[in-house]
Amino acid sequence: MVHRLFDTADVVLRIARLVLALERQADMRRHRPEYLAVLARLCRVCRPLHATLQPIIHSHLLLSVRVEPRRSALRTLAASWISARPASPRAPVAQAVRRSVSRVRTIVVDLLSHAEPGQLREHFADSGFCAQPWPRATCVFVRVSPDAIKSPGCVVAQALALVFEHARFVSSVYVMRSGPTNYAEPELDVRRVLGAQAKWVRSLCVGDGFRCQISECPVPLAELALTLCAQTSDAQLELLRRVCASVRRLELREITPRDLDCVVAAVEFGCLQRLRICLCTHAILSGASAAGLLDAGPGRDPRFPRLRQMRLEGYYQTAPPILLRALAAAAPLLDHLHMDLTIRNSAELEVWRIPRLRRLDMRTTVGVDVQPALDALFACGQTLDIVAVASHGRVEGCVPESLHLERVRELWLADVCVPLPHVWRLVRLLPLLVQLEATVLYEAGQDMLLETDDGLATIAEHIEPVLASRLELLALSHRRDVLVAQRISRLGVQLMALLCSLPALRRFRGRDCKSTVEAFVARMLDDHRVARVADHLRRLDVC
Repeated sequence: MVHRLFDTADVVLRIARLVLALERQADMRRHRPEYLAVLARLCRVCRPLHATLQPIIHSHLLLSVRVEPRRSALRTLAASWISARPASPRAPVAQAVRRSVSRVRTIVVDLLSHAEPGQLREHFADSGFCAQPWPRATCVFVRVSPDAIKSPGCVVAQALALVFEHARFVSSVYVMRSGPTNYAEPELDVRRVLGAQAKWVRSLCVGDGFRCQISECPVPLAELALTLCAQTSDAQLELLRRVCASVRRLELREITPRDLDCVVAAVEFGCLQRLRICLCTHAILSGASAAGLLDAGPGRDPRFPRLRQMRLEGYYQTAPPILLRALAAAAPLLDHLHMDLTIRNSAELEVWRIPRLRRLDMRTTVGVDVQPALDALFACGQTLDIVAVASHGRVEGCVPESLHLERVRELWLADVCVPLPHVWRLVRLLPLLVQLEATVLYEAGQDMLLETDDGLATIAEHIEPVLASRLELLALSHRRDVLVAQRISRLGVQLMALLCSLPALRRFRGRDCKSTVEAFVARMLDDHRVARVADHLRRLDVC
């Protein structure tokens, strides 16, 4: 299996997401049209990007509807906009769009203004959407603008009904609002929105700004994402009860710990495998309101008997001390946990209480001492294979002399600054480690520059081959370049000695320019003192 750092397609998509995040601070699902526009721009940069993005470019169909001024448009990312005007007959679908009929997998409908009953069908027809079926489309994304929010349930239901008429194999539905969502939250009846297609839809995601409810018929959803209102209503609990027997992936947003307790007490998710909970960041978390979070309670069966992956976000105060204890009782098969919350003492990170946990992703807030969490992690992470610790700002940490992470294969400390000798310690004490990322903490005297010849001699003295190491990927961030004008800093000497000491190393990423590092590595390999113990650097990929 190719790792994501070596996968060109994955790198390109991550660049696109980063560009959009920087431009809009956007969630991809809520800003799908803008995300696709970023992909279209990247597609024009060079041939490799075009080749990578071409399947996505041709697989998305975009339809925008605006009543006043009357304008409907249909396009793929590979075609130009086609405008339908009242005075003209129904506009034909462009040749490029017609060629993409068999490639379209996702239909994006952008409702830009309010439409009365019957108007949507006319606009869909004018755009050319109704001129042919879309037999391979499996996903539809509807985004509703503030101007179209007057009767959103009706508008969304009409738009989806028209899509379902010509795309009969849709199984995933996304409904989002554009613009601010902090005003009126209209109700969205799931059964009415899905209509006759309900028995085929397996995935439903409803964005912020809608209150979901469900009418009499059960819907066998496999994936559900929704925002709960301030206090969980009976209608919302009924919706969860109706889908709990089939849903395998669930996302609950803007929920308080007290309301989460109500959900867990009322519903057992027998098939749920992936759960994401975004707690209200403005909730006042007292001990009483958080004490029962997900707690199965004495004598009660686990509420998530098949849950394997959980993402918990939103604690900007103190996470409840019983958090992991409660998770272990509620989800005995949990093996991947992502926590974006404040960890203030090691007692709150009782990883050992979840015996099947294999992957832990943890993000802390600025100003919180990460060391207690690291100490607890290093002391009781015997079951973990992958560990990632990040922060909303750079924090300093250290690695203890004794580690209990015998099984860990990937360790990502992206925002944790540790001294370089502690990186050496990680390499020596974690024999199964294959991938490591960390930030190097500068110490006094490490900025001093040495001439190249003196640096090579010092590197040769510091090489200590770690023959048992399996490390293949090393990514180190540091504050300043270590190679400057044919000279090398003392930190650079230690860093190059580390590279020479890792016989399995295949890829390295640092701060310095790629060509500069490659040139210095070539210079090291010309020195017999280094080359005799670091021949593996001839195959090193610097990025």
